[in-house]
Amino acid sequence: MNHPRKININLVDAQQARRVLDRLVGYKLSPLLWRKVRRGLSAGRVQSVAVRLVVDREREIEAFKAEEYWSITSLLEAKEPPQFEARLHQINDQKAEINNEEQANAIVENLKDKPFAVSKIEKKKRKRSPAPPFITSTLQQDAARKFRFTAKKTMMIAQRLYEGIELGEEGPTGLITYMRTDSVRTAAEAQNEARDFIIKNTGRITLPEAPGIQSKKSAQEAHEAIRPTSVFRRPGDIKKFLEPDQYKLYKVIWSVL
Repeated sequence: MNHPRKININLVDAQQARRVLDRLVGYKLSPLLWRKVRRGLSAGRVQSVAVRLVVDREREIEAFKAEEYWSITSLLEAKEPPQFEARLHQINDQKAEINNEEQANAIVENLKDKPFAVSKIEKKKRKRSPAPPFITSTLQQDAARKFRFTAKKTMMIAQRLYEGIELGEEGPTGLITYMRTDSVRTAAEAQNEARDFIIKNTGRITLPEAPGIQSKKSAQEAHEAIRPTSVFRRPGDIKKFLEPDQYKLYKVIWSVL
């Protein structure tokens, strides 16, 4: 209020476009829901498209025809340990396609008394990048995989962490950024704080020169990725203020950043 700025007409136009889309979608779909499902339901411009994508994907899954295939793996050892596994990849310079148990047993019987030899050894360097920060969908997936949380439960807990938790003398404090986002972008101040945390706790030797995570071109960038509002609020330090499920979700979000 102390520093007003001029109205950004692009933001005004964007808001009006959203309202128009809500009406174009909602006015046509909502009455259909009232007739087919129950009265009082509404259809939005985002959720309706998402439901369509889910339905299309489910139909693809139902139409999928499973095909049987087998793989053959041998446990080998050289003059020096350890033992290692080798998978059958080719038969007579052709890709090994084993469609049933009978074929697999025949190949194993044929190979049983044959010598094995290592024809080539390759050494490669691989660069592993850290996992990107959470967006809404990946947070829901990780919470479901690790804690068996439903998507609804995950969002309810995230909402509480976002709105604020009473942290003793610190008072009500928002612990995470907004939880409905499709962007992996993080604010410069968050990146700098994370770098300070790394330097103070592990030393500069582990610190990359620059952040390596880039946002997807399709991301709307309206919000940051889901991250802790301060990396210095370690999960263990505030555990006593959190409910068990809140602690679990906060710890996961904190750990990824």
